[in-house]
Amino acid sequence: MFRIGEFSKIAQVSGRLLRYYDQIGLFKPEHIDKASGYRLYSARQLPDLNRILALKELGLTLEQIAPLVKGAVSQDELRAMLTLKKSQIAQSLQEEYNRFQYIESRIQQIDQEGAMADYDIVIKSVPAQPFLSLRKICYSAEASFFLLEEMRRILPGRVSKEALGYFTVVVHSGWFELDNLDLEAGFTVSGNVSDNIPLSDGQALTLGELPAVETMATVARVGNPVHGFGSYSMLGTWIEANGYRFSGLGREVFLELPHPDRLDDTVAEIQFPVEKRAAQNLLPT
Repeated sequence: MFRIGEFSKIAQVSGRLLRYYDQIGLFKPEHIDKASGYRLYSARQLPDLNRILALKELGLTLEQIAPLVKGAVSQDELRAMLTLKKSQIAQSLQEEYNRFQYIESRIQQIDQEGAMADYDIVIKSVPAQPFLSLRKICYSAEASFFLLEEMRRILPGRVSKEALGYFTVVVHSGWFELDNLDLEAGFTVSGNVSDNIPLSDGQALTLGELPAVETMATVARVGNPVHGFGSYSMLGTWIEANGYRFSGLGREVFLELPHPDRLDDTVAEIQFPVEKRAAQNLLPT
């Protein structure tokens, strides 16, 4: 058996915590030496202590934990609870990381103010293209990545590699909302392609068309999509400075697809249909 200091080392918890759990009757030593008063613990108690600590990490109060421990929560039940909590924490960490990336991108945008030379704005004509896509509201960046990953999983078995073009996103939202984007996402295609390819959520990819655009203002964006603000800002600055205005829905055409583990390798072309503003609209008011 182990004295409290020794047990705290093998259990990797503080002696103060063990004393407190003893005082409230949550986790008591296996034996107390009557002569010395020493608390004595056994390695056989480690599973019980681990259960208490695991339940505490789930956010339960000590009052809630006590009856669960006495009721002997099964290993499978505890594992399921911890797995769910792990997923919740992972999502929270991802959201915090996205916020970190967002702030970092804004700092970069401030640092790059006036650096128009770093961006190659290209005006070009874009032909009409068959578009195998799905339109839906994406409430997070993760939701859009999930949609892309599902397409990448399903389409190879339904569409030949030669027929599959670039992953493209059309932004239907009237304004920018990171957590509430109205997107139409899919792949440009060629040749004979099925008109209806079901996805796991009951929705389906349908075959439509990306309309031709006579005058499309474009700029390449390399790196994590979260860092795209600078590219959008510079494109907007160029459009205004050169007497253009938006005339249609913006698109992002991914030349190198985003991968959750390699977001910095992403290459996309941001596109906006534009038209020349009337001369009177160019004058300051």
